[in-house]
Amino acid sequence: MSEQIPTSALVLLESNFVYPPLPPITDPKLKKAVFTHRSLVNSLPSDLQIDWESYDKSAHVGDSLLDTFITCLLHAMYPTARPKVATDLRSKLVNREINSHISRYYDLPSKVKTSKGTSGTFQLSNDEVGEVYEAYLAGLFYSYLNLKSLTSNDEIDFIGYGKAFEKLSNFLILIYKPLIKSLYDDRINKFDYLIEISEGSKSELNTFTQKFKISQPQYGNPELIWPYWIPENERKGNYGKVWQNTCTVFKKDGTMITCTGMAEGTRVTAENVAAYLVLQQLKGQGRNTY
Repeated sequence: MSEQIPTSALVLLESNFVYPPLPPITDPKLKKAVFTHRSLVNSLPSDLQIDWESYDKSAHVGDSLLDTFITCLLHAMYPTARPKVATDLRSKLVNREINSHISRYYDLPSKVKTSKGTSGTFQLSNDEVGEVYEAYLAGLFYSYLNLKSLTSNDEIDFIGYGKAFEKLSNFLILIYKPLIKSLYDDRINKFDYLIEISEGSKSELNTFTQKFKISQPQYGNPELIWPYWIPENERKGNYGKVWQNTCTVFKKDGTMITCTGMAEGTRVTAENVAAYLVLQQLKGQGRNTY
């Protein structure tokens, strides 16, 4: 039986995951903004709103910081990871479900000040609760920069930004490195690579068999199947299934080569993979064996 690798970061976070301590935001003004909901600012008289800042802008910055950190960490841990594989894994780690779960673990939503009529709906919203976590990350980043506000007109110090990002990364790595290590599956990486290098292989195989007077390739009946790396308990509907098909070539001596290809997207892509595998076997056997 193939080894089952978890495909959900949430499952890992809910299974005795060891969270690092949450670093404090040392600047009071930044901390106030991180824990201020837009509804509270909007409820204030216009002449008072100028002294208040909600977490919206911080959340936007924190989301970008988190995306950048995860992308860099993925490629540092697995330099051969295909871009699509890294992107898919990042989407499992950075989303509202995961962000809201981490936010609630650190009890961040309870610290947010909202207008009187908004508190209940805010606490129930994964989107908004997740944004608080993103805002907190931005608050940490800017406090490491000693920047008092996201609306500051201070000259950009890129060396300082790098140092602040490094300090923020020291916290984030303790959360995300174990998750990436558990979720990364090199079988998916090889699967994606095979799809890429097999593009056009049906045509190439046809040309090859004609050149050496071998029977034309025969393809089986395509079918949608579950790839072996998807655990049984996560197989629902058709989402996540891939196309599978076989390619067979009969050689002059009556023996045959049959290979199976799997691919996302279309049936032809799976046939290209199967044709590529057959082609590699034919080329590896040498011309005298055709």
